[in-house]
Amino acid sequence: MVATAKPRGNLQALLASRTFWLIVLIVIGVSWRLVRYFLNFPIFGDEAVVGLNILDRSYMGLLRPLRYIVACPIGFLWMSKYVMAHLGTSSYAVRLIPLAASLASIPLMYLIARKFAGRWVAVLATGLLACSLSPARFSNDFKPYSIDLLVALTCTGLGLWALRRPRHWLGLLLLILLTPVALVLSYPFVFVAGAVSLALAVRQWRSGSPRSLSLYVLFNVVLLGGFALLFFKVSGGQLHTTRHQGILLAWGSAFPPWNWHLGWWLIKAQFGNMMSYPMGGEWGVSLLISPLCWLGAWRLWHRGQRAEMVLLVTPFLATLAASFLRAYPYGRDARVEQHLVPAIMLLASLGLFNGIVWGLRSLRHRQQALKATMAAVCTVLAAFAVIATAVNVFHPWISRGWQQSQRMVQEACGGHASNTQLVILGAMPSNVLWYLRREHRQWLTTLPAHDPALHQAGANLWVLDFAHRWVKSLTGNLQRKLTRQKAQLQLVTWHHRVIYLGSSSIPTYTQVLHFENMAKPSHIHRTIQASLSRTR
Repeated sequence: MVATAKPRGNLQALLASRTFWLIVLIVIGVSWRLVRYFLNFPIFGDEAVVGLNILDRSYMGLLRPLRYIVACPIGFLWMSKYVMAHLGTSSYAVRLIPLAASLASIPLMYLIARKFAGRWVAVLATGLLACSLSPARFSNDFKPYSIDLLVALTCTGLGLWALRRPRHWLGLLLLILLTPVALVLSYPFVFVAGAVSLALAVRQWRSGSPRSLSLYVLFNVVLLGGFALLFFKVSGGQLHTTRHQGILLAWGSAFPPWNWHLGWWLIKAQFGNMMSYPMGGEWGVSLLISPLCWLGAWRLWHRGQRAEMVLLVTPFLATLAASFLRAYPYGRDARVEQHLVPAIMLLASLGLFNGIVWGLRSLRHRQQALKATMAAVCTVLAAFAVIATAVNVFHPWISRGWQQSQRMVQEACGGHASNTQLVILGAMPSNVLWYLRREHRQWLTTLPAHDPALHQAGANLWVLDFAHRWVKSLTGNLQRKLTRQKAQLQLVTWHHRVIYLGSSSIPTYTQVLHFENMAKPSHIHRTIQASLSRTR
């Protein structure tokens, strides 16, 4: 009996160990991100428009307002420009910076949370970050969202450090050094930095340390001066341009209404996608996470850690205030609220831990029950991440429409022979344009009157037609014309699809035609040109 009980006892001790669960959750979170990275998801529309701006412009040209109704921090644009110049334009290269930022956030969360609220809270916060859908997904998006999270987490950690040691100058000095870099890397960093400044104000004044107070003043000068300079040189122009190009209309639900619907809007924002961790979605676990954050904030207030509570709650209020000014969206989508993730993780983990402790207060063996409950919570987080990883393996795309459009381009551009011509009609999706530009592939929007490529033996013609409504099939018109004129240009493949790009409910109708010319008829160009013009 002793021989069989000892391994069981060792297993129980292992499952009750904070270190064991910390390692498990970090390994699963890191593995999830790496699996997504090496699955090489198709580039989708938002990624493509960022890449197109970087391809089309120099470093200084990126300071001007961007095309395609997009805003992006100049630091991210410059880093991505450097990576693309030295590592190429593959999906692996352009997504390398977001992946590195996301991987760095996981251990950093543990280091900060452990100093903030103890080891079990740190394990919960780290596990929630590592095993949540939004941070894992954005780790492989060619967008600055994971950098927003890392920068906000670093600023939050330094702010908490400075709060714990108001007479110590190193935390403030690091904040001063971080601020210029963070401002060019992340637009919402200013919300988190403002919260740190507000939380530090009273303690720095009461500290009585002239050096710390001077550094605090310098931190605010650097923050305000850097923000003003960046706004007038870069971000202000982007904001102005996107407003005029319809970004307020596209993100309308992320800005509060000035009518009696405001109360309902606030409820939806607070219980929507922004707070839905770990699984994401409009309504679901946000009904649990939001109350846990409130409980965590109340616990900080009750324990006298009011400056810490101000530091973690103020970013929400600052972002909400910016949404009232139509300057930054709030509540609709987790991707633009990644700067709030550190506060969400810390407050929710603190609230959950204290709720569990309060619920177990009447039990006789509270410590054993606490360890068992925490192990169960960690098991749920780990299981969700493992299942989500498996889903990504079997469905390696964000939207099937992006994958379908990528395959169309790859099929049409598979050969780079001089006698291959590519004609693209209609409203070309942004990711199609990205793949063409990335491969330096030339295309036509109409067939020229005299195309020498189609007068060579074995000439190939690809026609890709994109439209937002179904148009008359190209196939029948072309085939009848070619048959009547006895042109020896034969249709090899033809197919059409209705694809939905991203979350859009507007379908894109596509037709892909591949013609192969085994002879050299001189009238091919006239036949196809007439057919295309009549079809359109």
